Amino acid sequence: MKNTLIKLSLFASIVLIAFLVLKPVEQKKHTEQEMANISKAFSEKFSQAEKSQTPQAKKPAATTDSKPMSESQQSIIGVIYKQPDATWFIKAKDAKQKIETVSASFKNYFIEQLKFDEQHQPDFSHIPDSMKTANKSTMRVATFILGEVEISVSRLAGQQDVFANVKRWMKQIGLDDNSPIQLDFSDDKKTIIVRMPR
Repeated sequence: MKNTLIKLSLFASIVLIAFLVLKPVEQKKHTEQEMANISKAFSEKFSQAEKSQTPQAKKPAATTDSKPMSESQQSIIGVIYKQPDATWFIKAKDAKQKIETVSASFKNYFIEQLKFDEQHQPDFSHIPDSMKTANKSTMRVATFILGEVEISVSRLAGQQDVFANVKRWMKQIGLDDNSPIQLDFSDDKKTIIVRMPR
């Protein structure tokens, strides 16, 4: 009898631990007002960090090649579109100089001229065929080459946490949460243009 009780207690403990470990974590969804507050906090934080920075001589980071740091520093320009049933992410990530070279064309093709159809799908018909290339990842909807820079297009279902994705992009190019970036909101905060670092 005592052994049976011990076995039942052990089994109940294992079930409880499994439930706690495997329980799905609910993703917090931000309201438009919360997003506006977060955006304001981001802007104020980055402005204060930028003002407090004093020019200092920086040692070049250790690299395996002979490129100066300014050439090897990574930069991102991107746009996030919040559509009713999905969130679209269009991003270019490359060396800072290359991103600066293509930024005007990126804005022209993927922000100024880009339209969405009745099914809330982006219409890329205005983009030259010479820019279209095969996808390197199953996560992408489309891939384009602009100059020497690769443009990735991806889609996530539903209304995604924009700021979580922005932070993920920051980590991809080695920026921390205090690094100054540029976020421009338009179309009632449904279109977010991202530039990092600022």
